[in-house]
This record gives sequence, structure tokens and C-alpha cells, in this order.
Amino acid sequence: MCTVRLREFLGSFKPYKWEPSTEEIAKEVGKGVDEIIRFDTNTSPVLSVDWLQKLSTILESIKINDYPDTSYSKLRSSLAAYCDCDSEEVLVANGADEALLVAFSAVIGEGSEAILSTPTYSYYQKLVEILGGRVVEVDRREDFSDDIDTISSSIGKDTRMIILCSPNNPTGNLVNRRRLKELLTMDIAILIDEAYFEYCGDTSRDLIKSYDNLIITRTMSKAFGLAGLRLGYALSSSTTISILNKIRPPNSVGAIPQQLAEIALHDQDWMEKNVSQTIAEKERVSKAIAAIEGVESTPSHSNFMLLKFSQITGAEAYSRLLDLGIVVRDVSSVRGLEKYIRFSVGTSGQNNKLLDALIQVCSK
Repeated sequence: MCTVRLREFLGSFKPYKWEPSTEEIAKEVGKGVDEIIRFDTNTSPVLSVDWLQKLSTILESIKINDYPDTSYSKLRSSLAAYCDCDSEEVLVANGADEALLVAFSAVIGEGSEAILSTPTYSYYQKLVEILGGRVVEVDRREDFSDDIDTISSSIGKDTRMIILCSPNNPTGNLVNRRRLKELLTMDIAILIDEAYFEYCGDTSRDLIKSYDNLIITRTMSKAFGLAGLRLGYALSSSTTISILNKIRPPNSVGAIPQQLAEIALHDQDWMEKNVSQTIAEKERVSKAIAAIEGVESTPSHSNFMLLKFSQITGAEAYSRLLDLGIVVRDVSSVRGLEKYIRFSVGTSGQNNKLLDALIQVCSK
């Protein structure tokens, strides 16, 4: 039998840990699928049925027998209008993860380094390693803010990129704009993941015209509630976007996702209402958690929060909640988050069940 000569790094490479399906979780805990409530994916709990109905009225006119416009010109124009930038400053991708891959591929190669402010979204490290690079981790400060001084002092001859997330997943804090400008004066790519931008309105988008080394990635998975659509994008100077376009796949975003994204971008009222309801629920839940002994929430500028337990580990809390059909994100294996779990804000009814479950978990 012939064997494939794989890249050597795969022998010790630990892949990104995917979220299990609801069906798998239900089977594991011996419950029905309808008894499981997901708080672990940071997605919107609300389905925009109106957008799907609008899509259904034009389905027959979508030429799925042909490739879509490889430049995505119409969608780029709509995204540019939404982001208040030029269409030449927009790159469309199959989810923000593809936008990250394209951006990383332009900068990171064998032997290069990327600096991460940790803890953060773990897929960044996987992408760097897949591309042959090495991650330099810089621990966040006690309040989870970026340690810009240490990030600056960690830059070496092989450093090609600094990766930041704002609001950061899983801690929910923002990048300091003044300190960001300091980093942008260096000849290093600065990537900021703004996947949760809509929940806080804080963005560095206005800086892309002044700094060719700034790349911002965003998604329609979160505030727009379109995680199943797989539609993301990158914002950067027209010069940088033209370089990224040399790398991106030509037809990774299908015609139907493009049409649904267009519908969503022309109905921002729904998204804004969804965001407002989520923020209001987050504040209500945060106040309720403050009254539960044994657990506390951390401030967050996004649709998710970290919870810290005083008497048990995050892993123990995750397991106890899972037994009750409540699925949160276990982040306890991350250095510094041993006592934590992360959860995303759901509907009012879902959040009430989470609160009841937290009372049970903390009273044991």
C-alpha cells in the first residue's frame, strides 16, 4: 500500500477543537435534542425568518448553474456602504475564518512569528502553525486588557504579524486605540478581529486609509444571525486588499449566500433590534448572576460573558451544567481561566433556564 508523505508538523499538531453537534451532546447526557440549550457558540439565538422569506421569492432567478461573479462586486459595494469605506477596501470571504486564512497566508510563512495576546480565539494559533509559523504568546493583564508594552518588546526579527481581537473572545474587552496606533507605526502586519463589533460599535475601521499594515476581519455570523451562511469579510487599504486578492479562492462564496447577505445588509433594522435585545438581556443576566453566591461575571463588550466560580473549577461547572442540558464553553484548560466558563446570551426564556441551572450548580 502506498503512503502519503505528509508535512512533518502534523505528527504533533493538535487541531482546533470543534463544537460537537446538539445531537451528539444529547446522546452523551441521555436527553432529547429539544432538552439541550446551547450557550457555547456565541451566535444569535434568533432566526430571521423574514430574510429567508424574501430569499425564497427570488430563488428561481439565481443562476446556480453558473459561477458567481468572482469579484463579488455587488456584495462588496453593499458591505462598503455598511462599513463606510470604499468597495476596493473590502474582501469577501467564506466566513471570517477564511478571511483570516487569506490574511495570514499573505504574511506568515515557514519560520516566521506571530504575536498573540492570550487568552484569545484559539484558531489563530492553529492557522499560524498550519502555515509553518510560530506563535509568541503574550499574557493579558489581570483585567484581561492587552499588554501592549510586552507585545512591543516581544517583536523580533522574525515577527510578521500581531493578532488582536476586539471585543476579544473569550474575555470581551476592547483594544486600546491609542496603544494600537503605536503598534501601527511598525513595519508589521496588525490584524484585528472585529467579529463582535456590532455589539459595542467600537472599531478601528477608520484607520485603514492611513495604515496599509492594518487588516480588520468581520463576520455576518454573530449580530446578523447568519452563522450558517458562512459570510465574512476583511477591511484594509485598497493596496493591501489588492494583495490579499492574489491569494483568496475565486469562488468560495456561493450565489445564494451572496443574495441573502444582500437582503440582510438592506435590512439593518432587524440586526440592530437583535443587538439591542441581546445587550438588554446581557445586563439583566449580569445583575441576576451578581445575586448568586459562588459565581461572578466579568464585564464584556460583546454578546458573551466569562463566569468565574469561587468553589469549583470551570470544568466542574461545565460538567454540572451539561447534566442539566445547559451547554456552555469550557475554557478552563486555558492558562489563567481555570475557574471560568464562557456563555453567550440567549433569549429571555433560555437565559432564565441558565440562571436556574447556575443556582443549582453553585448550591451543591
